[in-house]
Amino acid sequence: MTMTDKQAELCANAAFVRLTDTNNTGYWVRVDGFDPEEKILYVHEEESGEEYSLEGPDLVDAKFFELKEIN
Repeated sequence: MTMTDKQAELCANAAFVRLTDTNNTGYWVRVDGFDPEEKILYVHEEESGEEYSLEGPDLVDAKFFELKEIN
């Protein structure tokens, strides 16, 4: 399964993503970048420091968060 257009749109604007793990507890990753041509999201896991990439199937139950200026 490739990344959907909706997923690509969310990835382009995301600053953080909450991924669901096998226990459905979830964990946070910080977005380091998004390649729209390859449809790959590059992330950094906050707790472990691990860096990796995610594709469409990895993001099925993900929650996307963006940062906005509030002042």
